[in-house]
Amino acid sequence: MMKKNQLHIQIIGSLLMLLQALMIVMSSVSLQGIPLWLQQLGHLHPVLLHLPISFIILLLPLSIIFKKGTEQERLLISYFLHYTALFATITALMGLLSAASNEYDPDLLTKHKWLSISTAVLSHALVYIHQISLHKRTAWISSVTATVMLMFVGSHFGGSLTHGEDYLSFGEKENKSKEFKPITDSTVVYNDVVQTILINKCIECHNEQKQKGELDLTSFASFQKGGKTGNAFIIGDPEQSLFIQRALLTIDDRKHMPPKGKLQLTSEEIFLFKEWTRKKADTLLTFHQIDQADTLRSIIEKIVNTKSIEKTVNQYPFSKASDDKIQSLNSPFRRIMPVDIHSPALVVKFYLKEKFSIQLLEECSAIAKQVIEINLSSMPADDGIFKHLSKFENLEKLNLNGTLISGKELSALKSNKKLESIYLANTSVGKNDLEVIGKLPSVKSVYLWNSKVTDKEAVALNQKYNQIKWDIGYVPDEKELLKLTPPSTVNAEKMILDPGELVQLKHPLPGAQIRYTIDGSAPDSMNGLLYSKPFSISGLTQINAIAVSNGWLSSNPSTFTYFLKGAKADSAVIINKPADRYRANGSITLINFNKGTPTNLNLNWLGFRDETMKAAFHFSHPIQIKQAVLSIADNTGAYVFPPQKIIVKGGNSKSSLRVIGTVSPAQPIQQRNAGIIPVTVQLAPGIYPYVEIEAINVQRLPNWHPGKKEKAWVFVDEVFFY
Repeated sequence: MMKKNQLHIQIIGSLLMLLQALMIVMSSVSLQGIPLWLQQLGHLHPVLLHLPISFIILLLPLSIIFKKGTEQERLLISYFLHYTALFATITALMGLLSAASNEYDPDLLTKHKWLSISTAVLSHALVYIHQISLHKRTAWISSVTATVMLMFVGSHFGGSLTHGEDYLSFGEKENKSKEFKPITDSTVVYNDVVQTILINKCIECHNEQKQKGELDLTSFASFQKGGKTGNAFIIGDPEQSLFIQRALLTIDDRKHMPPKGKLQLTSEEIFLFKEWTRKKADTLLTFHQIDQADTLRSIIEKIVNTKSIEKTVNQYPFSKASDDKIQSLNSPFRRIMPVDIHSPALVVKFYLKEKFSIQLLEECSAIAKQVIEINLSSMPADDGIFKHLSKFENLEKLNLNGTLISGKELSALKSNKKLESIYLANTSVGKNDLEVIGKLPSVKSVYLWNSKVTDKEAVALNQKYNQIKWDIGYVPDEKELLKLTPPSTVNAEKMILDPGELVQLKHPLPGAQIRYTIDGSAPDSMNGLLYSKPFSISGLTQINAIAVSNGWLSSNPSTFTYFLKGAKADSAVIINKPADRYRANGSITLINFNKGTPTNLNLNWLGFRDETMKAAFHFSHPIQIKQAVLSIADNTGAYVFPPQKIIVKGGNSKSSLRVIGTVSPAQPIQQRNAGIIPVTVQLAPGIYPYVEIEAINVQRLPNWHPGKKEKAWVFVDEVFFY
């Protein structure tokens, strides 16, 4: 029996030696290139880790209980120590495979990795320490205590990796959910609505510390960059935007986001993302700038207002209306909707003004007790509605925007004791009509955009009835000079011109002048060429243009970069392969005169990061060339920088090359808007049947960049020769 036990322990000991050697090797090399199925074995890490943690914690009480040192006790402890070390080592191996996905904060990951490996090694060392410490209890207890403490510290960093840095803190945890702010004209769609949804439903798994799929949603730059499967969204094209595609997958699809079991995006929130992306994903877009009839405006109102109502779910004292009654009242022209599936409160909204009648409102008296919101926006409702509104004793929100009311019957709302918000935009209501509203104790906000109430009268109302927010919307200053929009080109898609082809500029304001420069200087209202007719260019040309007009502030400058077709290479060969997801159409991409855009790096661009961009160009009928121009993407938010150096070699063949030109492009010193940078390399003039170009990417991003010390990307979509 003793021999069998010893053989068992010897086998486990040998296996431990092998696994720990493997663990040390795996911890010292990059595992990012391992197959996906092997990475998925790392999912066993959180399942297994509870075993070694429990075993290590039990070591202290077992050491106290089994202190006689009998042969049976020592054998039992030996078994326990071997299996503790075995499970700790296997768990560490699974953790290394899990870390290969590169989804976690690198600093936290490094601490957790080495502390966990140290715990596994020390737990194995305990096997031998126990064998020699029969009469050295202090040494044994100290070793066990050190192992337990090391395990706890490593577990702390592991919990921080997966659940946030405050996961194992004992203080009161911060509630990281974010509430929607009330809508005003100055509401910024991205900061106040889009980012709020991302924080509440996405950032738990996509933040600076935990980047599932290498996606970080904590800033617009990192959101735009996307993750390991590509850009998160394509500006102006929601149908091709990956984060919208993932949200629309069925919930059982493993690629669906948020994953099954997490708080899901509502259909309204997905629709909001689509419309915001369609509007160029503008981070500065405000609520005031959205047209009244725009669907984006209405969906924002619905999301924010619905969330405000959700806070009071299940707090109403009245019972639910019967489903049959609600169903009988629903029609294509009137919808009865609960504010929440669990709430008895109802919202009534009317559609299609041609079909509206006062009877449609009167019929809702059957559910008057349950109605907390009535939306009559844009309906041809007049003052006759007020005698019916008095029946809705629990009404909290009344939307009369764009109706025909005069305001003379607003006093009828005295009977609505719980009314909090009244919308009177685009109506004939005046200041005197609102005096009665100011005396209603329950009212908190009145919206008066485009009504007869002037800005001075709104100020007076706010002073007299300061318990109410009287919102008149945006009031332009008559003395304020407005800024012109920048000029544009007639064909914004065409950036490569044939010799003699003309450049055409335009501006939508009649009479506005366009001043431009082609020498790199900045035009102003007095300096620069005055655009009068289309003009031609003689080579690579960067045009800076502004719009000017009397009574207006000059526009911000527009910059247009035009490439002139030069000597066309007969073929191109990519020597260093681009990243798998940025291969475009292969080598032909560099010479097909088809430009890409810097905000969509998935189309017409070759992207290089792990290897430098290196390609060869063949000329069957070579002519003298003096310049090579590379069209380079500039998108610092997506880690895309100009190359740190470009080297051009030329010769009769691959075996007879010499350096004919180099350049080190200027590097950005801070985050900047995405764009295209033409980099010109002056060449030793000559005839070169074979040309080889290498663009060396930045090897360590600067300290000001969120990805500091990482490699930068280089993206090239076209190479020109002149």
